[in-house]
Order: sequence, then C-alpha cells, then structure tokens
Amino acid sequence: MNYRHIYHAGNFADVMKHLALVLILDHLKKKEAPFCVIDAHSGIGLYDLQSEAAQKTKEWEHGIGRFSGFEDNDDFALYQRSIKSYLDKGQYPGSPLLISNMLRPQDRLIANELHPDDCETLKSNLRGKQNVRVTHLDAYECIRANIPPKEKRGLILVDPPFEERDEFETLARQMGEWQKRFATGIFMVWYPIKAHLAVEKIKREAQSLSFPRTWCMETMQHPRKQEGTFNGSGLLIFNAPFQIPERLTAVLPLLQERIGLLETPTSWIVEDRP
Repeated sequence: MNYRHIYHAGNFADVMKHLALVLILDHLKKKEAPFCVIDAHSGIGLYDLQSEAAQKTKEWEHGIGRFSGFEDNDDFALYQRSIKSYLDKGQYPGSPLLISNMLRPQDRLIANELHPDDCETLKSNLRGKQNVRVTHLDAYECIRANIPPKEKRGLILVDPPFEERDEFETLARQMGEWQKRFATGIFMVWYPIKAHLAVEKIKREAQSLSFPRTWCMETMQHPRKQEGTFNGSGLLIFNAPFQIPERLTAVLPLLQERIGLLETPTSWIVEDRP
C-alpha cells in the first residue's frame, strides 16, 4: 500500500485509460436505463500537477501535457472537455471524478479505496457529488459485494497498483468469478507492461473465459522486453460495447504521434459469443 498515483497522474497510461473510460460512459448514456459504475481502485480522485511529487517525475508533461488545445478528433475532444476545467487549475482528475461528472440522476458510482488516508481524501474530493458512495475495502472484495448491481448494467473499472508479486495470478482468479456473477457487465482492466510481468498469461486467461467481445489495447513507450523500465500499459475490455474498439483504434494514431509512443497494438481476444 505504498503506491501513490500523484507521481503518475496524467501520464500516457492515464490518457489511454481515461479516454477509454469516457467513451464507454458516453456509450452507456445512450440508453435511458440506469447503470452502475464500480471503481475498485479509486485513489484520491484529484491530483495537483504542481505538487512536489508530480513535479519530481513530471510524467504528465509527456502525457496529457503534449496536448495544448482541442483536437479535431471528436472522441479525443470528448475526453479533453472532461478534464479541461481541472487542467486550467493545474490539476488532473482521477477516474472517480471523471465518472461522477458524467453520471445522470438515475446512475450511480461506487468509488472504492483501500488506503485509509487516501480514502478520506477521496471522500473529500467527491463531497457533494450525487449518487456516489465511497467504500473502504479490498478492491476484489468490493467487486464481489456489488455485482451484479441492481441496475443489471454497468462498468467495473479495475486498476491495481500491481505492488503484489502475485497480482496477475490474483487477477486471473478474479476474472472467472466476475464471469459467474455478472456475465453481461462491462469490465475494463488496466495492467502495466514490464519485461518480467506475465502479460501474455493474463491474455490467455481472458481468452479462456466465456466473456464475449473481449478486446485488448496497448500503448508502448519502450520495447516490450526491455529490462528495468515501465515499457507500456494495456487495457482488457470484457463485453466491449459496440463500436468502442473501433473508436479507440481511430484515436490511437493521434496518441502515438503526440506522445511519441513506440507502438499501439490492438487485438480481439474473443470476438463475440462462442
């Protein structure tokens, strides 16, 4: 529990992750029926880019800092509009703020954070937001306790810090439980790409599940097998909504050019129902 996202807020991985998050929420809002979002690893919700910690790494300068104005791409501009008011104040919003700002009166958010101090900060940053509940649980316990949601539709965001050596193994076990409990839910799983991590194994585990439309997107800043560096990050999306993979793929060349990414591979792990 030593991980602090302030060192990484607004970096290239956040841009990818939050772009996908905003597009999926936009898709969910196209139907009048309510939905529930579970943000299992919420963090504190809001990050000061002028803080000593953020200035120490300056990762945001090589991520969202590479975009000075609104882009012509409508989908990327949707993400930019969701963060603009924060960036104007030298801040970057985490996923729980992005989600809460996009909720309609009939939708709700469960924002979970295990670290006790961060959980209190999260409560403060979400104070006054409607239909938002903050919980202080182990992330996987939070998911198990709340799926399936009463709305029967929604998104579960899983964004572990990967501090534990067996995080990939734990994640693989949990994915099978999700399928049993909420087979129609959208799950978005973020993971880091480092030389020693079992990324291909987690993809094989994802393929073995019966989730339809399982799609993978990665953004690489260094060669995949380069030792001792954070080489890239990926997203696994289970039950990927119609047209979301295509919309994200269309934005990737912009990210690759502006951020200077090495490559942005995408693939279908499971194309549709067996």
